Amino acid sequence: MSFSKLSDQQKADLWASLALHQLNGIGATRRKKLVDFFGTPYKAILAVKQWGETGLGIRSTAIEQFERGGWRSEARQAWEAFRACPAGLLLYNDPEYPAHLKEIPDAPLFLSYLGDLELLKNSAIAVVGARDCTREGLDVAKNIVRGLTHAGITTISGMARGIDRVVHLAGLEGVGSTIAVLGSGIDVPSPEGNRDLYEVLSKKALILSEFLPGALPKPQNFPVRNRIISGLSLGVLVVEAAMRSGTLITARHAVEQNRDVFAVPGSTLAETSEGCRDLIRRGAKAVFSAEDILLELMPILKPELLERQNSRNTDASTPSGESSKQASTGQFALKDVEGGILPWTVQTKNVKSKTSEDTCASGVTTSSSVNMAVEIEKLSGPEGSVVKFLLAHDRVHLDELAAELSLEVSSLSGMLAILEIRGLVKRLPGMYYSVV
Repeated sequence: MSFSKLSDQQKADLWASLALHQLNGIGATRRKKLVDFFGTPYKAILAVKQWGETGLGIRSTAIEQFERGGWRSEARQAWEAFRACPAGLLLYNDPEYPAHLKEIPDAPLFLSYLGDLELLKNSAIAVVGARDCTREGLDVAKNIVRGLTHAGITTISGMARGIDRVVHLAGLEGVGSTIAVLGSGIDVPSPEGNRDLYEVLSKKALILSEFLPGALPKPQNFPVRNRIISGLSLGVLVVEAAMRSGTLITARHAVEQNRDVFAVPGSTLAETSEGCRDLIRRGAKAVFSAEDILLELMPILKPELLERQNSRNTDASTPSGESSKQASTGQFALKDVEGGILPWTVQTKNVKSKTSEDTCASGVTTSSSVNMAVEIEKLSGPEGSVVKFLLAHDRVHLDELAAELSLEVSSLSGMLAILEIRGLVKRLPGMYYSVV
């Protein structure tokens, strides 16, 4: 919510968080430990005399510095910056603060945001890569993200040039949408060449920043920012990275945060993918499509993807005169944005559709005893076409299926993964598929 709508308790916690940020010798990790120990930022600063008894390693000099109050001037400046900024504020103790991010040891005590905060409730995959990337890298990133977003997965990246930009644009094409995490203040679009993307994401997706309003994109901000990109995600996919690429910092954060790491191998001769191949040698999973990621994370993703799929099927069957807002997909073509035509008329998508427990349960198909015809009858749109085509054939190659149904391979891969999770199709060796 905006600064003006904060409750008294939230304002107290914001002020306390700003105070903690100004103290030398207390970094993000100790700040979080203090807040977790005492319950809220405000309770933590009220108990300053007890800091030395917490066992958190806080030095007496930090306690003395706080009691002298030298931090008040800079905290006041930060307070006024938030007051003047129209962006929303998300505090560490707010119910909407993402649980995945709160798990990391150095989670930020506040985040500024623009856009749809509901996206933080979705399962997410971070997709990162080089700014100076190859055409092949851009195409691979685009195809994988399309598969993920059409399967309902939110993709997260850093709104940089190159791979990041394509990740966000492709993410906007599907129901999963996308989240950008800035290395600058929420009101400072960076880089300047992505200002058009910033405007679109602030209205149709979500932008986050832990930096104060007005903060410039300094080089030291980006490694710090990367821990949030990985912290919000179930896993991190590195599409293209040289051996000394800053992109690998995000992968390192993912390992430290116990997140899955995926990498696209790239050409064996390409220096631009040497960092990815090194990640694979160290244990990262090599991936070639969105389906590889979806199947790897199936135990975690299954409940949410099933709910999302059932919601989409329900929306597709909604009569045109009923709940037009719910039925709208909010999708637009990637080429329109790349061509400079911004989609201002697109309706805001209802990303987190609500379904009853009974509806969700009815979509779960794990037993061979379930009547296949009944389950197929529930399908509509492309999913129904896929299963009905497979019913008429013993097995079909992915490329042939895409050509016959006029579907993009990237979107079809995500669709097939969902159908496999539902127990309606099975994947055979050589990228062939058949009904169960």
